[in-house]
Amino acid sequence: MANLNSLKNRISVVRNTRKITNAMQLVSTAKLRKIRTEFASVDAYLNLLQDTFTELMAHVEPRDFFNIFPENKDVDCHLHIVMTSDLGLCGSYNHNIIKLLKTKLRKQDKIIVIGLKGYSMISSIGAGEQIIAKYTEIGEKVSYEIGSLISRKALELYLDKKISKVYFYYTEFINNILQEAVVLKLFPFDIPEMKDSKPELSATIEFEPNSEVVLKNSIPLYLGSMIFGLGTSSKISEMASRRNAMENATKNADDLVKDLMLQFNRKRQSNITQEINEIVAGADAT
Repeated sequence: MANLNSLKNRISVVRNTRKITNAMQLVSTAKLRKIRTEFASVDAYLNLLQDTFTELMAHVEPRDFFNIFPENKDVDCHLHIVMTSDLGLCGSYNHNIIKLLKTKLRKQDKIIVIGLKGYSMISSIGAGEQIIAKYTEIGEKVSYEIGSLISRKALELYLDKKISKVYFYYTEFINNILQEAVVLKLFPFDIPEMKDSKPELSATIEFEPNSEVVLKNSIPLYLGSMIFGLGTSSKISEMASRRNAMENATKNADDLVKDLMLQFNRKRQSNITQEINEIVAGADAT
């Protein structure tokens, strides 16, 4: 009877857990649908921005760019901007990003982390002292304001000759099932590559009042927008990963309940058979 009660309690616990995971799956599905709809306009904006900025940079002479933003070749320090989640229960979403970071991170590098889980995981791998800024509890969206703050901080460090490169780690949304951890070099730009991507320029661009003023104003805007856009893609990946994790957890709970119910019925049948045998044996003895 003790074993039956134990199995009954386990079945009850698993069923209650299944209700929670199923509810979280439904909530994540609704949030995923909503943020994907919103991202459609963001994605269109980013594609236009990328195309426009690439054409702008294709008209810029490398010397003009590096007069404003020197290459900092003598600085051996990189800035890693890492996009993670504030909440858990999203499968391998955060693990994959930190795993990618560990392949690139050096002891002399600096880190800006977005997301409470990232802050905790980076600290757990012994790199907590390299974190120079953190942005947590940002909600379900990465705002442009956060992207702008981070871009200004990165450019400030670059102009102060404290870093030589800026990398952004995020999770690219491919579809509801597949998301991929990616690292992108945000800054400095590869101007020759930008020129090669625009072999036929659409028109001659005249900079007013001059290219220096245009670059100083447009580059922070571009970087902030890229962090905002790629961060939004990461948020979609987070929702998809959480939905998939909760769906799998719900299925596992269903399978576990079936297994426990089978054990329960077998044990109950065994107890009934044993009691019948004892009654028959007692009757024979009399």
